[in-house]
Amino acid sequence: MKSEDRQRSDRIIKVFKDSRLNQRQFSELIGVSQQLISAVVNYTKKPNETILFAIIDNIPAIDPMWLLTGRGKYNNNYVPLSEVRSPIEFQIKSIVRKQFEELSDDILQRISNIEESVK
Repeated sequence: MKSEDRQRSDRIIKVFKDSRLNQRQFSELIGVSQQLISAVVNYTKKPNETILFAIIDNIPAIDPMWLLTGRGKYNNNYVPLSEVRSPIEFQIKSIVRKQFEELSDDILQRISNIEESVK
């Protein structure tokens, strides 16, 4: 692994450790696989755009310039506890969201059918 990639991994590891989350929770927070987190943390895979942009997109107070290059300001007080979801909460929200979308589609179809029959 190149020195630049290792330093970038070190910054990701710093963000991960300062979040005080385990790998599963951190992967859920930023929306990548736990395997990717593990590979970067263990230096078996260089940090790619997927993990870098996932951190930038999902942790609002992170300085993208610092994460990508090491220049800029690092703030280790950025992971909002309200955004840390348990796996059960995540699954329940996913199920409810899916059921809501299906119900919404059904209602829209019924409204469309009623409008057609009225015409």
